[in-house]
Amino acid sequence: MKRTLFYLLLLFFLPTSLVQAQTAVTLESLDVELWPDFDREAVLVLLTGTLPSGTALPVTLTIPLPEGADFNVAARINAANEMSDQGMNPTVSADAVTFDLSEQRFRVEYYQPYTTADSQHSFTFSWQSNMAVNGLSVTVQQPLAATSMTVVPSNATVSEGQDGLTYHFLAAQSVPAGETYTVQISYPMSSPTQLTESFQQTESTDLPFLDAQPVTDEGFDWQLLLLVLGGLILVATAVWYLTSMRGAAQSRRPSKPRPQRAAKPASAPASPPKGKVNFCHQCGQPLQPDDKFCRNCGTAVKNK
Repeated sequence: MKRTLFYLLLLFFLPTSLVQAQTAVTLESLDVELWPDFDREAVLVLLTGTLPSGTALPVTLTIPLPEGADFNVAARINAANEMSDQGMNPTVSADAVTFDLSEQRFRVEYYQPYTTADSQHSFTFSWQSNMAVNGLSVTVQQPLAATSMTVVPSNATVSEGQDGLTYHFLAAQSVPAGETYTVQISYPMSSPTQLTESFQQTESTDLPFLDAQPVTDEGFDWQLLLLVLGGLILVATAVWYLTSMRGAAQSRRPSKPRPQRAAKPASAPASPPKGKVNFCHQCGQPLQPDDKFCRNCGTAVKNK
């Protein structure tokens, strides 16, 4: 019985233990998009990561955050390229965000502050994690009000996107676990004009779009199902165990017989009182109680 309870407890805590016990994983790719002055005076950082095929899910990921970062969202992306943050429950600390991932792809978004000196804006994107990245690529979106942009490393490819904005592309490269990868960006901008404000004034240009569209429905959570089933099995086993122990105790200890009173013997019916038998004083024949004269000799009965 104790062994059965041990296995059931192990089944109950197994899904959580598997997630917590996982070590750092490798990212197949990490696409970094940097959008300075998009909708506020900061840099909107979009990280889209992909796990290698065949990775056992779910996994626990820890994504580094720069100093002063304003975390926005952590979401999963399914095979249909639909993005949802339902049920992610990220844990945000001063320098990282941690979450459980049940899909092969994810998206993390946060705002990073930049520095300004006169009209010059500058910031540095830095990546250092215990996860190795097989291919990390960076795309920097040049603000519409910026006349130029400097990107270091300087081997970035510059081209115009379909939205009419200028983009700077850094080719993908591998980043081993623990090593630091940095990109330095600077650009002049006379006034802090956000991209969204510029697009509101330009009707012919569409807003930039995300690769993954957010959805409201949540995928099926197998881990939650296992936890619920484990809890039900544990409760049912505890009830069965208590019932069995109570029944075994009752079978080992016979119940005390109730004292029974001896039945009173039935009283014999009272015999009718015997009446006094009279005899005729003349002939000696027996008389009936109501006789006034002897039925044999006709002599009157005395005392009548």
